[in-house]
Amino acid sequence: MFNTQIHISTFIYILILLGLFIIVCIQLTFVWKKRDKNYYLNFLALIFSGIAYNLVEGLLPDANFGVDILSQNILAFTVGLIVAFHYLFYLKKIYCLKFYEKISFSSIGMAACIALIVLFILPYTVTKSLEISRVFFLGFFLIVLLLMIITVIKDQSIKIKEDKSNILKFHSLTGILGFLALLSLPFNILIFGDNQVIEQSSFSFGFFILAMDFFLYDLRKKELKKNIPFEALSARENEILKILLDNPELKYAQISEQLNISEKTLSTHLNKIYKKIGIKSKKEINEMSKSIRESIMS
Repeated sequence: MFNTQIHISTFIYILILLGLFIIVCIQLTFVWKKRDKNYYLNFLALIFSGIAYNLVEGLLPDANFGVDILSQNILAFTVGLIVAFHYLFYLKKIYCLKFYEKISFSSIGMAACIALIVLFILPYTVTKSLEISRVFFLGFFLIVLLLMIITVIKDQSIKIKEDKSNILKFHSLTGILGFLALLSLPFNILIFGDNQVIEQSSFSFGFFILAMDFFLYDLRKKELKKNIPFEALSARENEILKILLDNPELKYAQISEQLNISEKTLSTHLNKIYKKIGIKSKKEINEMSKSIRESIMS
């Protein structure tokens, strides 16, 4: 299409994502001064990465470009890895997906970079075989993602059962579907090769399902606020809860000092707060994603 390698389906996905990007930019102007503007910024960045992915993967490799095919493929796989990592980061941040608790996300990113060099760039440079290097590289990530999906489905399924609202259930389900779209990326490339229709369609589905959930944000925010009855709390309890939601990493001693009250008095307030809002401990607040806490407070 347009004398390039880009397929019409990929071009359509780019147009849809570009339309979403413009819509979110407009929405962002209305929420810029609100606490939850970060949610819009995060989604905007995700859509931008989706556009970049479809553009690069759709255009490259192309023999008509003034760059050798080897360099084009390395660039395409590097961009693909960056987009996939950003996509995974978004899922973890917005949907509180749990992977390996003892391994930090930065460690996962470092391991991904090393894998790109050792399992793709070096074998490809030496053997000049895209097939061999692709199998090494994508096979590694396919195994990792398959191990991750077990934990993701288990944790998100528990959330779906516990959520009372269909809007919140859909949000948890979206976390699973979004991760499955990411899992499809290495799987489809290994099985079908450079088939834009299959590869771009399956991964773009993930962006579109996340977009559906994004546009349900206002409804989801209302449901989240129903679960935290601020009106049932006293003025002091409201103040304490907002401090916890805003800075869940604060220790009780720090909160006591900030409020100029004793830890015993703080403990009494917390017991009343947890009983009224149905939260068992500070740990549950810590486990809430930042976007959920900002939604409750906005």
